[in-house]
Amino acid sequence: MRLDSRLRGALLESRQRWRDFVTLAADLVFETDADGLLTFLAPDQLLGRPAETLLHRPARDLLVPGGADPFALRAATNGMRAWMRRPDGQAACFSFNVAPLTDAVGRFAGLRGIARDVTIEEAAAEAQAMMLRRAGALEVLVRRVRQEVLAPRMLAATLESLPPVLGCAGAVVLEFPPGQPPMVVLRHGDEPGPLLAAAQALDGPVAAFGPGPGGEHLALIPQPVRGEPRHALLAWRLPSARGFDAEERTLMVSLTDLVFVALGNQALQRELELQARTEALTGLLNRRAFLADLRRRLDRHERARPAAGPAGALLFIDLDNFKPINDLLGHEAGDAALIAVANLLRDLVRPLDLVARIGGDEFAIWLEAVDAEAAAGRAEALTWAGANTLPLLLRSGPTALTFSIGCAPSLPGLVETPEQLIARADAAMYEAKRAGRNCWRLDSQPAPEPAPMPVTEPPPR
Repeated sequence: MRLDSRLRGALLESRQRWRDFVTLAADLVFETDADGLLTFLAPDQLLGRPAETLLHRPARDLLVPGGADPFALRAATNGMRAWMRRPDGQAACFSFNVAPLTDAVGRFAGLRGIARDVTIEEAAAEAQAMMLRRAGALEVLVRRVRQEVLAPRMLAATLESLPPVLGCAGAVVLEFPPGQPPMVVLRHGDEPGPLLAAAQALDGPVAAFGPGPGGEHLALIPQPVRGEPRHALLAWRLPSARGFDAEERTLMVSLTDLVFVALGNQALQRELELQARTEALTGLLNRRAFLADLRRRLDRHERARPAAGPAGALLFIDLDNFKPINDLLGHEAGDAALIAVANLLRDLVRPLDLVARIGGDEFAIWLEAVDAEAAAGRAEALTWAGANTLPLLLRSGPTALTFSIGCAPSLPGLVETPEQLIARADAAMYEAKRAGRNCWRLDSQPAPEPAPMPVTEPPPR
């Protein structure tokens, strides 16, 4: 009797020892029967619930619906991950090791297994994977953008790279003019069409996600630096695709920063190009840009011969009596006069003509595709406008501000450079000055050929 008692105690102690070892090594120990009902559970508290309340219930009830089911296994498996539900609705990830049980005749009788809570590990792995995906996506975009040199192509390359990286059907850069519907600045992928109204409804200071009119999944990311006009990126997925999850939303905001960097670079490049081509005070073309544009037009006209008509005419305008305005009224009045003249010239030419401030009080106009008669008519109109429509404020002083204009039309059968045209128009302008100013003169003669260099005998050696 004493031996039986000692054996029973040893068995119980051994059982408890192994139970302790197993529960120390695992967060869940279980057995199920052939029907998948729980027949054994340890520890006593599982997922915030007493283990005894879970016995004889289907083991799959512990799982998050739609996920992996380790309790349906019929073969030994190690490391299978599945999500289990807590009473508060939160989910916990467990790594399962299971082995099947059989009865005396080898039929399936249930499962025996252990599981370890790897929720923290899973979250860390997911965060690391997200960082890797974000880094990979950024690398793809940066590599694509680095292949471009010009800012507009950088913006286009960035926009082209976004839909494949984010799994979108299309993406557009939108501009929000004050009080007006959004406008598409640049597009890649499907046409946004009716999505623009939905984008306007999503517009705000932070990223917004919502449905489109046809069930599309929309993402609108505003430019971080809000100015006028405002810009935003609109990307979308088709109704048949899934929506943007939390990771993708974070990734999209990060990647969109590259779009706005490229957009800012493009705006800066345009501003620099504008400053390089325009004269600061009046906003007209400067001498260098005027000559370059005129040279391109003359070259294009030369290539189009003989079908092309007249190339055009160059007007050289000098302001009469400008110095007294500066001397008597000051340079601010002189600057105001120059601005008023620039605005007048800008209003009196066509969009296809060129207007420039050549320097000081001298201006030039290229009248595209006009003959000598039409150019003379335009010179007459400008002379009249200079004498009659400049603001009365600019008339203050000893004499009125008027125009002396020299006109040099292109000559049939003659190829001239911009410099030669300017020289002819300048000579005609001085004829107008000598004729009493406030008038125009036409130069219809070709520029003289430069005199040949005299030939000299080489000095004797």
